[in-house]
Amino acid sequence: MCRHLAYVGPPLTLDRLLVRPAHGLYEQSWQPRRQRHGTVNADGFGVGWYPLGPAPDGAPGTGDADDAGFPQPVRYRRAVPVWADANFAELAPAIRSGAVLAAVRSATAGTTQDESAAAPFKDGRWLFSHNGAVRDWTRLPTGLTEAELLGLEAHCDSAALWAMLTALLRQGQPPGGALASVARRVAAARPDARLNFLLTDGRTIAATAWGDTLWYRTGPGAALVASEPDEEPPAPHTADQAPGLGEWREVPDRSLLLATTAGVRIIPLRPPGAADRKERHRMAESRFTLDDRLPAGYFTDSLHDDVRKGLSEPPRTLPPKWFYDKRGSDLFEEITRLPEYYPTRAEQEILTRRAPEIAAITRASTLIELGSGSSRKTRLLLDALTAGGSLVRYAPLDVSGAALAEAGEAICGDYPGLTVTATVADFEGGLPLSDEPGPRLLAFLGSTIGNFDADQRRAFYRTLALALSSDDVLLLGADLVKDPDVLVRAYDDAQGVTAEFNKNVLYVLNRELGADFDPEAFDHVAVWNAEEERIEMRLRSRIAQSVKIPDLDLNLELAEGEDLRTELSCKFRRESLTAELHEGGFTVRQWWTDPGGRFALLLAVPN
Repeated sequence: MCRHLAYVGPPLTLDRLLVRPAHGLYEQSWQPRRQRHGTVNADGFGVGWYPLGPAPDGAPGTGDADDAGFPQPVRYRRAVPVWADANFAELAPAIRSGAVLAAVRSATAGTTQDESAAAPFKDGRWLFSHNGAVRDWTRLPTGLTEAELLGLEAHCDSAALWAMLTALLRQGQPPGGALASVARRVAAARPDARLNFLLTDGRTIAATAWGDTLWYRTGPGAALVASEPDEEPPAPHTADQAPGLGEWREVPDRSLLLATTAGVRIIPLRPPGAADRKERHRMAESRFTLDDRLPAGYFTDSLHDDVRKGLSEPPRTLPPKWFYDKRGSDLFEEITRLPEYYPTRAEQEILTRRAPEIAAITRASTLIELGSGSSRKTRLLLDALTAGGSLVRYAPLDVSGAALAEAGEAICGDYPGLTVTATVADFEGGLPLSDEPGPRLLAFLGSTIGNFDADQRRAFYRTLALALSSDDVLLLGADLVKDPDVLVRAYDDAQGVTAEFNKNVLYVLNRELGADFDPEAFDHVAVWNAEEERIEMRLRSRIAQSVKIPDLDLNLELAEGEDLRTELSCKFRRESLTAELHEGGFTVRQWWTDPGGRFALLLAVPN
């Protein structure tokens, strides 16, 4: 076993945080009081911290576009006891940071003894520590490839767990969900595993209590999480003193902790198994409702209407909503992970950095999300709003009842006390909002607003303005105008995934309407329309051809080189988007972008 600690808050010296507190982490290395396995942590130690101020010019890159703009940590690790390192005694009083992760190690038998196995482990902006042990870890079903296993930083259970976690973080999973996923997966294979994890990106702390002790204390703008409490009493904040941290509180075993400078949230983590699934389902049913507002025959009637209006004569168009059957949704998820497709990463980066600020500004009691789908990115907002103590209800709207049911049950299970009221509806025709407790935060993410042309956006803003009251807030994601080459590559990737996604609409029409489109007779084309400042995705007929759609008694005569436009993706400038929102009834109060200025999140209030 080991002891570890993480801190976010006003800057403190490492000495003040780790060494000087009575029974602090330094003392715990030789005299732990609550450690359940092992007695002395003398096999190494490590400290990771986030330097104050901007990164210096020429600082090494992270190797991951998701980390652009985030503070990058540095580490000091040794394979000796912390008390035996005279260098650390001199360094600790000289280094100040507002975010620290430190650990002292008691090595598991048969694992690497050098400093490569000492926490914290690092990947880009992330620092990680594991307090625990996994029996027979070399045979653990990690899901890692042979190359990934051979590339482990150290031969130890903690390094394998870190590789599993890193894979999830690089896929864009929120830190709490990634920790919970790894803990459950490992516990299912090794029920006796001890899995106290500690993870930070310098702004948030995520931790699990699973098999050993975990404690936390909070104060104004600060949070401290540790394996066991020190003996420091609460005190006023000074330049080199903990910022008025309150009493220590213990985290129950089998729990997930999420902490920011705004607060702490504790979530039970039930062990995997049938009984757990039944209990989660029961809990979800008690706090989850699904209200289907779509009329009978909605999908059939809408598809028929869209195809008749859009394809009967040139210029031929289809709305992008018909991309998303099961295969289309899977292809889009693949697109979001492509190196060329920046919007999902850029928006998630802004949310990761700004969600606590959004929670503090809005103090929303209800989070409404339009076109929520799986609600994956929304968990960043849910984490911040629940940690801030204001949120009581999540109200997603989507046309897919199956996606809402799956996401709603998962969210109810992961956010105890939160009510989920899902609505199956087409929000373009109006917003079925009624008795949600306010203030309400309405999120429309992913730059879906760019799929509307100017007239459609004006109508949509009017719909929103009628549905929201004076204390509600709109959170809008918008992709920004940039180098046309960057834009075109985002919609015409080198691997051809976007081309398959675009052609998938033809498979949908063949299946649903009995059409005889030959997808191989069309080329995928992504065009930058400079005048309208938008990307247009098109399917271009390679040959002159006749296409029959029997269910609509429709015959299309397509010329060689004729286009079917399948998607608009409008790009925005701050001035023009602010102006059109104002005309539609909203005033922009906050505007955030990623460091590269590729994407924007904005908060707007009704005029």
